[in-house]
Amino acid sequence: MRFDDFPQLTKSYGSVRLYVPGIPSSSSQIVVTRMPGNQFYAVTAKCTHKSVAVNAFKKGEGLRCSAHGSQFEANGKMVKGPARSSLKTYKTIYNGSDAVSVEFPHLGYSMAMELVEGGAGERLKLQVETLSGMDYSVQLRSEVRGGESELANFFLTPSGSLSRTSVAGNGNTMSLYLEPTQDAGFIVIVRE
Repeated sequence: MRFDDFPQLTKSYGSVRLYVPGIPSSSSQIVVTRMPGNQFYAVTAKCTHKSVAVNAFKKGEGLRCSAHGSQFEANGKMVKGPARSSLKTYKTIYNGSDAVSVEFPHLGYSMAMELVEGGAGERLKLQVETLSGMDYSVQLRSEVRGGESELANFFLTPSGSLSRTSVAGNGNTMSLYLEPTQDAGFIVIVRE
């Protein structure tokens, strides 16, 4: 999360509630708060009382559920009920200057691959489990980690034209078709 996009996080006690597609929470919202000393906290926005989203952090009030008045500290610790437990927390990593990252465990995805016959020859079929609200692209790399990568054009049908460089996820398994290359390398699915 770059501070250019979230200016609330440039100062202590700044806080933002945002939607994150695919996180393991029924509300899919988190609250990220910056406290003094460049301490960042990320917690689920889902109140543990009745699952209503809590508001962004306010100094003197904390994270407050507007439905029934439960209050939580910036780190998610419950301080006032009727909620009976703290909010789920996520690890944050501050880069020391202009961005903070939030780690979401178990947010991975799987991909299956096979060679299929298309209208103009063989195609490499990639099947990817997608999340609604996320965009997907394909990159080709010469090395597993790092190295040069290039954005790959792909088809949405076995005989389609190479007209796509990204596609929006729909919450289902999606098939993408590439022209096979003679070069050895790695295929990377990028989710943004």
